[in-house]
Amino acid sequence: MDVEELKDHISSYAVSTLKSNGIKTLFPPQVESIRGGLFTKKNMVIAIPTAGGKTLIAELAMIREFIDGGKCLYVVPLRALASEKYREFKKWEKIGAKIGLSMGDYESKDEWLGEKDIVVTTSEKADSLMRNKAGWLKNVSCLIVDEVHLLDSSKRGPTLEILISKMRKLCRPRIIALSATIPNAEEIASWLDAVCVKSEWRPVPLYEGVFFRGELELYLDGMLKERRKIGKDITALVLDCLKAEGQVLVFDSTRKNAEATAVKLAQKTHRYVDSNEDVARTVLEENEGEMSQKLADCIRMGTAFHHAGLLNSQREAVEKAFREGRIKIIAATPTLAAGVNLPARRVIIKSYHRFAGYASEPIKTLEYRQMAGRAGRPGLDERGEAIIFARSENARKEALETYILGDVERIMSKLGAENHFRFHTLSLASDFKSIDALEEFYKSTFFFHQNETSARYELERVVFQLENWGMIEVDESISVTELGDLVSGLYIDPMTGFIFHSELSKNNKISEISALHLLCRTPDMENLYVRKGDEWIEEEASALSEELTYTPPSYSVEYEWFLREVKTAMCLHDWINERDEDIICKKYGIAPGDLRRIVETAEWLAYALARISTFMNHPQKSSLSGLVRRIKYGVKEELLDLVELKGIGRIRARKLYSAGIKSRIDLMDKKRKAMALIGRKITEKAISQMVGQVP
Repeated sequence: MDVEELKDHISSYAVSTLKSNGIKTLFPPQVESIRGGLFTKKNMVIAIPTAGGKTLIAELAMIREFIDGGKCLYVVPLRALASEKYREFKKWEKIGAKIGLSMGDYESKDEWLGEKDIVVTTSEKADSLMRNKAGWLKNVSCLIVDEVHLLDSSKRGPTLEILISKMRKLCRPRIIALSATIPNAEEIASWLDAVCVKSEWRPVPLYEGVFFRGELELYLDGMLKERRKIGKDITALVLDCLKAEGQVLVFDSTRKNAEATAVKLAQKTHRYVDSNEDVARTVLEENEGEMSQKLADCIRMGTAFHHAGLLNSQREAVEKAFREGRIKIIAATPTLAAGVNLPARRVIIKSYHRFAGYASEPIKTLEYRQMAGRAGRPGLDERGEAIIFARSENARKEALETYILGDVERIMSKLGAENHFRFHTLSLASDFKSIDALEEFYKSTFFFHQNETSARYELERVVFQLENWGMIEVDESISVTELGDLVSGLYIDPMTGFIFHSELSKNNKISEISALHLLCRTPDMENLYVRKGDEWIEEEASALSEELTYTPPSYSVEYEWFLREVKTAMCLHDWINERDEDIICKKYGIAPGDLRRIVETAEWLAYALARISTFMNHPQKSSLSGLVRRIKYGVKEELLDLVELKGIGRIRARKLYSAGIKSRIDLMDKKRKAMALIGRKITEKAISQMVGQVP
């Protein structure tokens, strides 16, 4: 179908926008979606492979909704995806659509988004907006759920499921759910009263194969199409693609393996690239530590690694250079597969095992499909190739039977876990004021649709627990207390709220390290692992035992968890006391991206702790508020006045302070001295922020 045929549905202006972005014809699944009712008010579940054109389908529906005077909410699982989609949708401002992005601060209502026509956000942020009664949400007439198969995720699935169910109760929007190909798309469609559009079509044919003992077998639609010798190892497999001017994504099981693969391949790939020195410099701007130097060296040679240990700016630089064809190979952990749109001619799954809990186990077929779906660059490649690297005959057979010829697992709701039930029941109790009403709401979820079992017993148990914690009161009806309302709005686990409230009630004085440990005791904190060689943690824990709010006996089952909490708390303690970032990373066995993630989570939890302390009028409410800012900037209290100026980070603030410039007033008075220390531009930018602030 030619895009010109869409004029009657989305206007000639919108068609011109599509054409100016290089879109002249529609893919078959897009045509099928239009014929299935895309320009009607029907709910739709659209299940098509990666690169099949799901995003454009959503855009067409949203533009039609905008023309009809409606408001759209576009929900994605990850912040990186939200930013990517926001940038992508900005093109529609040419026809008058106002695009908004909502991420971060879970207590904010973001009422300014009421003026936007299309709002992009994550499922967690959208859920928090509902908890905090953002008024504009009731005007949403179209809800787009990207990656709806993540209902199966034990981490993100329950929030997505509750969000959809709550939105259906609040404003009855039209729902368009987008997914990779899954076997029970019809079941999700049945839950949503939706039309189901399924397709296996791809713009670039996908050849799937196994590489074993130097021989590559390639299958198309389950049929063996090609068998040839390439070479001994993964290097030969990569170079075979590079020689034909292709790019390669290598998925490895661990960060360490991904880094080692990138370093190894860099020795062979440098001849295929020009200078990447500017990209290498970019990844060193925020951090010059050992891992960052390794990444920069790889980039200069045409390879890169990509994992959660990198800083956001580093990941973005790698992705941009790969899209531009300047980086030829990325060795990544599987998080990249679901994170951003980054296709390559050849995708190599170096290992299909992942460490889960206590042992290594095979990945799901759905996860394999996510990785394989990255193979083939539309408009650049005649075909894409997804290849599993097998190390034994048994592995070759398993790869073939389970992944290449096997069926994708059914999507199953994960809402039944107690922590999810507790978390969402507290937020729901303000609107559904009895066990019966709560039970009726849960009947509208995908969990009930799949299982058709009563949630009564679990509900009664969770309500009793929340009542004991002082977050709800149960009389003739259920009412949420001020504490419960605060905890729900802060978007923390009720258990986290209970731990904070309980410890603040018992202790009028909490030391710096014990406050940090309190954050790490909560289920919302992802604590560091204790490794071999971390014996010093136990010694430190013993020395701090009298200062901490809780210390279990060394023979108890909780002791190992306790040591992880102490290690994370000490990492944060080093951070807020201005220990060098690279030294912290080395000491605690983490990467810069890990440190930033720990700091972000700790800042959020410290903010929640401070809000609860203010609610209780705790004697230390002021110092706990200061702790939030110290965690954010990684400084001692004396630097807060300076470091909160944009461009003055923890290192520059300390340099100024040590030279006698200890406040904003000092910065104004000693402008020349500051310029000599941190540079003219940075000083002038900092001073410009103080206009009207400093008397």
